[in-house]
Amino acid sequence: MTLSLRLQTIYDMVPRGCTADVGSDHGKLIIALAEDDIIPKGYAIENKKGPYSTLVENINKHGLNGKIVPLFSDGISELPSDVYTLVLAGMGGGTIIDILSRKDRLHNVSTIIVDAHSMVKEVREFICQELGYNISDEKIIKEDDIYYEIVKFTRSERPAYSEEDYEYGPILRKEKDLLFIEKYEARIKEIDYLLTIPALPEGRVNDLLGEKEKLRGIIG
Repeated sequence: MTLSLRLQTIYDMVPRGCTADVGSDHGKLIIALAEDDIIPKGYAIENKKGPYSTLVENINKHGLNGKIVPLFSDGISELPSDVYTLVLAGMGGGTIIDILSRKDRLHNVSTIIVDAHSMVKEVREFICQELGYNISDEKIIKEDDIYYEIVKFTRSERPAYSEEDYEYGPILRKEKDLLFIEKYEARIKEIDYLLTIPALPEGRVNDLLGEKEKLRGIIG
């Protein structure tokens, strides 16, 4: 199973143990994990009929019926109790927070890996502050000219994170790899362009200048 860069990055973060992929689509990630024996068992959760049908076909085609259990379900409302790792990828941050609000289904989940396509800061805050996990790994990638931040959370004692940690990622801003710097240098250029717009409200100008100053400090 050939994976995109984004899915491969998630794949590399998954620990050994029973894993559920929420919003599994056609099942590429969970199939790759099962075929490579990274996971002994997996659940592929999908709530759209078309992708679910293709998901079931793909599981059967790869001879993984039984090792991967497809579930036509909404979020984690029917999450089995033997799930150790939860993956939520390719959806908005608000949707991820709504799904994870079912705290009663997370008792045995030790690891959560998210690829939030919006509201990454809010997702970090919610999983750490409301669910009791810490951030154990983060990667930033660029695929099809879009930056993605993939974050791995582990249930354990949580360190004291700052607002900047939640917004930019405690590991990402410490490592400051080339993509991290590139992303925020691009944002600074965007801000410089916005500041050339005539008659921009003073409040908006101040907000943009404040953001630019903060980003300069973040990327060093």
